[in-house]
Amino acid sequence: MCFCYFKTGIILGLGFVQCLLFPSIVLAQTTPQKIKIGFKKTPILEAFDQIKQVSKVKLAYDPSEINPKNTLTLPKEVRTVQTLFSEISKQVNLNFIPIRNTIVITPRISRKIEKMGVVVSTDLLPLNGQVFVEGTALGLGGVNITIKGSNKGTVTDHEGKFQLNAPPSALLVFTSLGFEKQETILGERQNLRIFLKEENQQLQDVMVVGSRTNQSRSSVDAVSPIDIFTAKDLAQTGQTDVGLMLAFVAPSFNSSRQTIADGTDHIDPMTLRGLGPDQVLVLVNGKRRHSTALVNVNSTVGRGSVGTDLNAIPASQIERIEILRDGASAQYGSDAIAGVINIVLKKYPQGGQLTSQVGQTAEADGQVAQLALNKGWNISKKGGFLNISAESRFRNPTNRSGQYNGLVYLPALPNTASQTAITENLLADQALIVQRNFNLRPMIVGNSQSLNFSGFYNLGLPLAKLWEFYSFGGINQRFGKSAGFYRFPNNSRTNNLDIYPNGYLPYILTNIQDQSLTLGLRKMTKNDWNFDFSNSYGANAIGYNVENSLNASMRNTSPTTFDVGQLKFSQNTTNINISRNIKPSNPKSYINIALGAELRLDNYQILAGQESSYLDANLPNTPLAQIKAAGSQVFNGFRPTNALNKTRRNLGIYTDIETEIDEKLLINGAIRFEDYSDFGSNISGKLVSRYLFKNGFSLRGGINLGFRAPSLHQKYYSTVSTQFITINGLNQQREVSTLNNETPLVRALGVPQLLPETSTSYSVGMSAKLGTGLLLTVDTYWIDIQNRIVLSGRFSSTVPQIASYFKGTSVTEAQFFTNAINTSTRGIDLILNHKNRFYNGDLNLTAALNFNRTLITDVKVSQQLVGLGETLFNREERGRIEVNQPRSKMVFSAQYQQNRFSATLRATRFGQISTIAPQDPTQDQTFRAKVLTDFMLSYSLNSKFSLSMGVNNLFDVYPDKVADPRLTNNNTVVYSRFATQFGFNGAYYFTGLKFSW
Repeated sequence: MCFCYFKTGIILGLGFVQCLLFPSIVLAQTTPQKIKIGFKKTPILEAFDQIKQVSKVKLAYDPSEINPKNTLTLPKEVRTVQTLFSEISKQVNLNFIPIRNTIVITPRISRKIEKMGVVVSTDLLPLNGQVFVEGTALGLGGVNITIKGSNKGTVTDHEGKFQLNAPPSALLVFTSLGFEKQETILGERQNLRIFLKEENQQLQDVMVVGSRTNQSRSSVDAVSPIDIFTAKDLAQTGQTDVGLMLAFVAPSFNSSRQTIADGTDHIDPMTLRGLGPDQVLVLVNGKRRHSTALVNVNSTVGRGSVGTDLNAIPASQIERIEILRDGASAQYGSDAIAGVINIVLKKYPQGGQLTSQVGQTAEADGQVAQLALNKGWNISKKGGFLNISAESRFRNPTNRSGQYNGLVYLPALPNTASQTAITENLLADQALIVQRNFNLRPMIVGNSQSLNFSGFYNLGLPLAKLWEFYSFGGINQRFGKSAGFYRFPNNSRTNNLDIYPNGYLPYILTNIQDQSLTLGLRKMTKNDWNFDFSNSYGANAIGYNVENSLNASMRNTSPTTFDVGQLKFSQNTTNINISRNIKPSNPKSYINIALGAELRLDNYQILAGQESSYLDANLPNTPLAQIKAAGSQVFNGFRPTNALNKTRRNLGIYTDIETEIDEKLLINGAIRFEDYSDFGSNISGKLVSRYLFKNGFSLRGGINLGFRAPSLHQKYYSTVSTQFITINGLNQQREVSTLNNETPLVRALGVPQLLPETSTSYSVGMSAKLGTGLLLTVDTYWIDIQNRIVLSGRFSSTVPQIASYFKGTSVTEAQFFTNAINTSTRGIDLILNHKNRFYNGDLNLTAALNFNRTLITDVKVSQQLVGLGETLFNREERGRIEVNQPRSKMVFSAQYQQNRFSATLRATRFGQISTIAPQDPTQDQTFRAKVLTDFMLSYSLNSKFSLSMGVNNLFDVYPDKVADPRLTNNNTVVYSRFATQFGFNGAYYFTGLKFSW
């Protein structure tokens, strides 16, 4: 194939069809240049050479694709170039496609074959090809290639290369997110070069989430709002964790790392539209993914919730992520109140990619080293594939603690002491600090240390008669180490001077194991019944160990390391779905009917730790002043009374009907019945619609009746933990018991068995094409949730109603799960995208905004707790729901690419948040909105190597510091650990290298 065709041979899907149907109109778009020329039985290739000599028009063609026996006969006269080629097209079976000052010449598709659109010959030819981005020599990976009318096909590798066995009459269809679809007849060619043009509108492809039809649909034409982020979009954030990648591209999504929060230091709570981590459903390849074994019980966003660990999935295995910003419980079951996140795995059948990244913060800590490998194989002649990824990531901790300004060795004197005595006590303590060389920055406040290994695979194997076997899954192993609060030597209750004369900083070590496996069989047709049967198993286990600690009640016999127990959760989901796309008499409409059933088995376990991790070794009748803290400090072990093994069965039956009337009105309705073995049944429903007007304008809206079943964790979790909470305006250490919802004491307090959360949500939105390459979508929503499950405030163990239950223990507070509140959330999402050519490159500008507000509309207090309502759900807990997350988030980005060079500039504005004190309103604080700026440069050294470098948080922005010194733990915790917009690590610099083959 000639070089000019390689460089400019752009076979546009739209231009291709135009040339077939209206060749004169297409040619009329060329420059109206006039030339004098004629032919008399002139060979076609010789005629082309003559045209190039007498005109300024360039011709791009492959001589091997043109029959040299063809001849031209035209009278010699003056005519325009477009008239000339219009006359030539009547004599030869060729397409003439004008691209700027070049005319691309390709063989014309036979109308007969095009109408059939299917294989008309059984002779298979081996085909090698490569797909490029229009106007460049850069290969395009991830392009879906299918033989129209069959389930055979393949996907390009990272260089855009592919192999396929197909008959000469095959009509090949090329589709890729963000590019125009292109179709071409294979013919006798065994080497094929395809150039795809980027779409003027954003992200065009078949949606996986939100619909059970195989009808082609763009994200802006969908009946519900959908965001799609490709692997390239995620990589351009410079982040290494999937949760943080999404946080910097999706304004409605929030995720940030926590500190001094036990297990939550290692599994980030994520939220959508300002709701809870357990009110968004996560799918992988359209199949439900299991949640973690962790319950967030500390004072962080998502307290009392159970989320899904997105960071257990290696980013190198992700092709794209789809976010359905709409309730979908009727379609997918429990948890989909705020929306659905669907992770689509890679299915490249060829080539591979090795990527690495290293970086660190501006404070020279938090070093990250990541290495990822992705490889694909063709595993059958029918287009089967196997794609695997292996990834390792190491992260050092960050530390943004302040210098301690309290007493270290000597205890504080009572308030009745004289000022002279207080001063002398302080001076004596400072002398001991100098004498013993005590480090006045003893805390570690920031990201935990982490070592992460993961492996994932995605498999597709076509079988006979349009059937396909598929499977995907993986494992993740994560070792974490996080610090708690420092135990100073002057605290005799928690310290032993014989073991730690200078006090100690205890650490929590986590061993998180995550496994998943899906096996399925499906049949996908165009005009017949589709069938999909699958079984998905997922499990998550968190093992806890504590080191550099002690059980103070054991005195000098205490160990310093402890096995404190383990949490386990597993889920097995069996699903069957059948659907059919029915074509009515009107060819512009369709009806898709889907029916399905799902059986889900959940199992939750708590395994007790070693005895010394929870033992209370204080002797009976020990005076109160001499009682030592029981159990391992920083994390008490799970007791045998906490240990359990609980199982639940859930059966769901659903139907889903989608119809499009005359290509304008689209209606989708779904209804789902769920029956749970432990609390009963529920019915949810959905009705949404979209109408397309002229000029690219559409309206959409709907109503959803959703639900979320209480997790087994929320029903059965119980433990005693050491927590630092605000009491009487001071940050104080307490032993807090989380009570099982089935505990007799909880029943005695009038707290009923947990019920499912139910929701009613409304949405109205629009999309509009405002000009060339300019797209606007606006979606408003209103979500009312009834019986929302929360973790109560902390009741003092001295309250008469519960005092007898904790008599003789070290527990000072108690908390439990309850359906305590109703909430109402209102918000709006706005996305403006503009794509255009700029200085011979492609410029993509995006503004994405989310505004939301959640209010508590009702708090339910049992009769037994009358007078204690503020403890059941106090000011702090109300604030955690209403103002702990940003009510606004804005993402502005500019992406520019020219040949081998690309640059990304992003500004993310996190709206203000507030923390509300439990008792003292003067300790409430609002943290101002802040803007983080990210910048990244990439350059392809050649077709195999590319280099990137960048900085996240370019201007080293930090959140506001805690204003009230009483809440800083004597100046050690200077940034709030109760609520954070984006963390407090400051600037992060990184560089990466990618090798593709």
